[in-house]
Amino acid sequence: MSDFQFLDKRVQRTKMDFYKALFNLLKQKSFSAITIKELIESARYSRGTFYAHYKSKEELLQEVIDNLFKEMRIAYRGSYKNDDLINIDELVDEPDKFLHHFKEHAFFYQTLLGNNISINFQSQLTDEIIQLYLDDFEIEVQENYRTVDNELFNRYSAYGLSGLIIEWIINDFPDSPKKFSLKLVTLFRFSMEHVKLKNKNVRKEIPHRFLLKNR
Repeated sequence: MSDFQFLDKRVQRTKMDFYKALFNLLKQKSFSAITIKELIESARYSRGTFYAHYKSKEELLQEVIDNLFKEMRIAYRGSYKNDDLINIDELVDEPDKFLHHFKEHAFFYQTLLGNNISINFQSQLTDEIIQLYLDDFEIEVQENYRTVDNELFNRYSAYGLSGLIIEWIINDFPDSPKKFSLKLVTLFRFSMEHVKLKNKNVRKEIPHRFLLKNR
């Protein structure tokens, strides 16, 4: 898949029109029931234009997911400072930027987590968050919990974080990103002491703006 930000502006606009057409249709019917004819009519393009960019509606859907995940990774990695070691006691609301990503693209995430998608997007999102967490962080537990297996604790923490975020999205963001980030930091302090950053190079990614708007 070509990087969205480096595509010609006309191509970006065409793709965005197909993204929005697909997700507007997904609010009305299941993915399996959507036809290419409906997609091109909703986006107001020809069949030839659609097939110039995509082989199928499945490829279109996966492209949206891939771009969402790319933005999610950059938002996640922009949430912490360029330090080798994060002191949990010094955290304030660092998850806020990461959480804003989900709120900004709420229409897409909530649609993908709804009942009209045949793929298990919740599982995909869970796996993506967990992999990010495990790739970047190595948690040091508090001294009182040093008998806990560290690798197991890291996976436990990753699954817990992903589950809380998905529940927050599905429940239509009962807390603002700022308020939710403060709650998460409180949880982190409960059993964590330090977080080692495994890979400093991931923080040097070029900021990516795939402009998915909620409507």
